Amino acid sequence: MAVAGVAKRYAQAAFAVAKEHGQLDFWEQRLTDLEALARDSAVEEFIQNPAIPLEAKVQVIDRLFPGDENRYVRNLLVLLLERGRWHQLRDVVVAFRELLREHRGVIDVELVTAVPLEPSEVERLRRELAQRLSRPVELRTTVDPELLGGVVLKIGDEVFDASVRTQLTNLRRQLVGAAA
Repeated sequence: MAVAGVAKRYAQAAFAVAKEHGQLDFWEQRLTDLEALARDSAVEEFIQNPAIPLEAKVQVIDRLFPGDENRYVRNLLVLLLERGRWHQLRDVVVAFRELLREHRGVIDVELVTAVPLEPSEVERLRRELAQRLSRPVELRTTVDPELLGGVVLKIGDEVFDASVRTQLTNLRRQLVGAAA
């Protein structure tokens, strides 16, 4: 999911700070916390409540992310809060993850099958793809019974369709073309 605009700019700034201070791994761990924070309806209600002063909201953030190691995470949250952009926290997290994956050379691969694969099969395929592509692979699997059989593999912008459905469609076209 590509994120654009303001959220991406916040993510780029946070990523640059994390990279500069050698905290990419630390931030990766904190992203889960930030996602939970962004999804928490009680936090959202608290943040959006105009009767609660900004200072009280900042104090809560300070308690949630204490210590010197959290100062840049805290700064990001306070900045979003002060600028009225708290609602974009989820998008900032998504954009930061995209930047992190890009930095690490991770390639997105989607595997669509007609039937679910065993986890061991998925892991074996992920390892094999990583070896062939010479890059770390994040493999997402989905099931589409309409494929009838075979697989569709999406690597970045390329699609490799070895599904039975596509083979039957191609055969049908050839037969119709030959009959004409």
